[in-house]
Formats: sequence, structure tokens, C-alpha cells
Amino acid sequence: MFVYRDVMNFGADGISLPKRRIMDHMLALINQVFELNQKLEQERIAHKFERNFNRFYHIFEEEGYLCQNPTGERYTDARTDCTANIAGAEGKDMIIAQVIKPIVYRKQDGNPSLVQKGIVIVEQKKK
Repeated sequence: MFVYRDVMNFGADGISLPKRRIMDHMLALINQVFELNQKLEQERIAHKFERNFNRFYHIFEEEGYLCQNPTGERYTDARTDCTANIAGAEGKDMIIAQVIKPIVYRKQDGNPSLVQKGIVIVEQKKK
């Protein structure tokens, strides 16, 4: 009989280590799917796989993970769901020009909590 030894071990955040590993693996999978989609968009062929990507994101949502791509959204220093790198000169009207990693929330007991900050590149809004 197989017994998983980490069942009663908990991390500093109160999440059991096996659940933490599953969450880490889900985030890695979400990031890989997101990156693949971004690369296909750059090659202008993502539309051929849109149904497949929608199915992936639907599966993630069924598991409680909500992924957000904030491309084109306004960016300010007060935004807490993203870590930004600034391309060019900083100004008042900054927008998210590129997303390296998506923003990921996990729903627990009906409440979303941030599990991954988005990593983004921001630039001044073009007039």
C-alpha cells in the first residue's frame, strides 16, 4: 500500500505540501499554455487553435483557476496584480503592451485570491 508522507505537512501559507505541489504544477501548465498561445499569436496562426485554447482555459476554470490577459489595459503604480517593466519613457497614460505571464486567481469558497501576479511590459499610450 502506497502512503504519501507529506499529507500532514503544511507550508507557511497553511496549504498542505501536496496541494502546494499541485498548485505549482497547475501554474506551470497555465503559463506554458499562455506562452504557447502568445507565440502562435505572433505567428498569426493562433486562430487555428482557438477552440483548443478555450478548452484548456475552461478546464483551468473548472479547477478554480481564473487567468487574465491584461494586454491593452491601463497601468498605474497602484496596480497590485502585475509586476511591470517599463519600455521607453514613463508617463501618465501607461498601458500594458505585452504580457509575459498572465494574472492568475484561484477561487476558494467562492472568493478569488491572487496566486500569480502578471509579469507585463508597459509603455506610454500612443496618441
